[in-house]
Amino acid sequence: MMGEFRVHHIRFFEYQPKAIHCIAYNKETEKLAVSRSDGTLELWSSRDHWFQEKVIPGVEGKSIEALCWQGERLFTAGLDGYITEFDLLRLQPKAIATSNAGPIWCLTSDPTGKFLAAGTEDGCVVIFDTENNTLESKKAFDKQESRILCIAWHSAGETIVTGGIDNIRLWSVRSGHAYQRLTLGRQEKNKETIVWCLAVTSDMTIVSGDSRGKTSFWNGEQGTLIKSFLSHKADVFCLCVDKTEMSVLSSGVDSTVVQFEYTSTQKDSDWKVWVKSLAHFRHTHDVRSLALANDHIVSGGVDTNLVVYRLQPGKKKVWRKLAPIPHRSMVQVARQAEMVILKYTDYLEVWRLGHTNKTSKTDGEILPLQSNPLKLVQLKNKSSEPIVCFAISSHGNMVAFSDQDSIRAYRLIIDNKELINPSVSIKKLKLETSESVQTAMPAHHMVVSSNGETLVTATVCGNVQVLCADNGYLKVDHTFQASQEPALSITMMCLCPNDELVAVGDNGRNVTIYDITKKQVVCRLPQYSCQVTAMAFTLCSKKMVAVYTDQMVYEFDIEEQEYSEWSKSNSTKFPSYWKRRHNKINHIFFHSQHPHKMFLHDEQTLYVLDKSKSFPTEEVKPSKKGLGKQDGDKKVSGKQDEDSGTHPLSICKKYKFILHMDSLRDDWLVTVERPPSAINDNLPSTLKTKKFGT
Repeated sequence: MMGEFRVHHIRFFEYQPKAIHCIAYNKETEKLAVSRSDGTLELWSSRDHWFQEKVIPGVEGKSIEALCWQGERLFTAGLDGYITEFDLLRLQPKAIATSNAGPIWCLTSDPTGKFLAAGTEDGCVVIFDTENNTLESKKAFDKQESRILCIAWHSAGETIVTGGIDNIRLWSVRSGHAYQRLTLGRQEKNKETIVWCLAVTSDMTIVSGDSRGKTSFWNGEQGTLIKSFLSHKADVFCLCVDKTEMSVLSSGVDSTVVQFEYTSTQKDSDWKVWVKSLAHFRHTHDVRSLALANDHIVSGGVDTNLVVYRLQPGKKKVWRKLAPIPHRSMVQVARQAEMVILKYTDYLEVWRLGHTNKTSKTDGEILPLQSNPLKLVQLKNKSSEPIVCFAISSHGNMVAFSDQDSIRAYRLIIDNKELINPSVSIKKLKLETSESVQTAMPAHHMVVSSNGETLVTATVCGNVQVLCADNGYLKVDHTFQASQEPALSITMMCLCPNDELVAVGDNGRNVTIYDITKKQVVCRLPQYSCQVTAMAFTLCSKKMVAVYTDQMVYEFDIEEQEYSEWSKSNSTKFPSYWKRRHNKINHIFFHSQHPHKMFLHDEQTLYVLDKSKSFPTEEVKPSKKGLGKQDGDKKVSGKQDEDSGTHPLSICKKYKFILHMDSLRDDWLVTVERPPSAINDNLPSTLKTKKFGT
């Protein structure tokens, strides 16, 4: 028996993920950097089963056209003409250098990791010195007649290869002069051929992709064309070479990922040639970037999805799609006030949920509303900077958010909330800046106590700050200093129901519990082999549940400072289909009417775990039924009786994509959904191709 619920079903949150522009993989740290069309940067950990670890919001008008790793340092370049190094702890720009040669289209690193080379709109290759933690312009090569759109640095370090309009050039790093020019043909006399992407292997084989839809292989030593394939129906935007240099993948406007292999023409022959081997059709729109990630290939583009292919020689290619839903929720629920807050790029919306007194015994019935959902207030960041994190109190009387520069907190006063048009007033809390009080720092995560009197933040330095609201001011009451040196990035935070304890997870696989009333560290959970993806305190505030990237679920007894009896008996007994799941649990919550049940969800599915039942000795599939009724954009309600028999795990696949779910009073749940069809409807049109029968 999973329980009976009425559901507020929200579809009016118009979240729209952005197209993927660039992908770059760091094999040393096993981190994948992804940039989107609004300048947002995402960091994914392949070691943690493709977990979205961090997000750096983009700045309006600043595109990212290229990404490049050097060790643990991440550099970006864009059409503003600057190279930027990002601080991956503070999630902010760390150093900036100008090209002095116009917008930058492409970026690459030398084999030693001491220099960067950028290709610019003005036709220059500009070298930047990054040695000794610096970033400064060193020299510029000879100027060519047109823009440089792609660039690669040969593994010997003495040659740079560039591609642009109608040509590929080979440059001497030492002299800065071009010593070889490879000319591409044109399909039409007046239509130039654009080289969009290229790579160079250790034996100086140059691979290029161009606007004719061709993937070409060149002998860089002799300057001759080895072989050219009409591999795509339109422009080839990206390609990558695997670590053996025996396999190349290319893709572009037609969304097909094509693989080429360097193989023998006959069984016992030493004579090898490049041949087209496989094609993958997993994207619906232009593919903008490809990257090699150990034994995986990662692709992304206009359809906003990351697709990961596992390379298994001689076997069928295994692939999976990473949905474009941020792991960190853009929604929070004020349970006591029955309000929901939605985060857009640079503003927040606070909504009052709809209301009905009706109930029903019919599953899926839409209940009539006494009042519709109502937008109470919109809080816009005056600086127009993107909002990094936000929080609302359970009673709805405090709303706070932070951008990269500062924290802002507001008192929300709502009179006659039950009326059709209630009176709403907002009062900003001032940050106390006296010399005797610590300064409130910008934050990456925050939570607000139920009564709205205390704000707890994870700062850009990796510390935890406790701020108190007092007489119109917000002042720092205490700071828990980062325990690691150098500090680790905090990836998530949660507050217990009685507002005394706060739990913090970081990218070092640590979970620490602080007592914010006694101002002391309570305990640390045993360090696990994976990062935590979601955590929550139980209703009694004496235990905490954590879910990790390998799908393991552990309950920790805070008083005993060890795993709970339930966890010792059940954590290792989850069925195999649970452990095989790819999607990460991103939220856990509990319901006051069902204290023995744990609610967990990812972007596709809600799971309800009944702790009063044991897992069966033989694997049995749980039931898959709905929760309630919904009617599109309005608050909806309904009943559902889901019985999983003796199995402790129940599954609801009624919603997709789930942006957030939470519980309210009585038998109510809140579900915020963004259907994939709504996202796809806002994508640009695809390349039109003739199909059989049309």
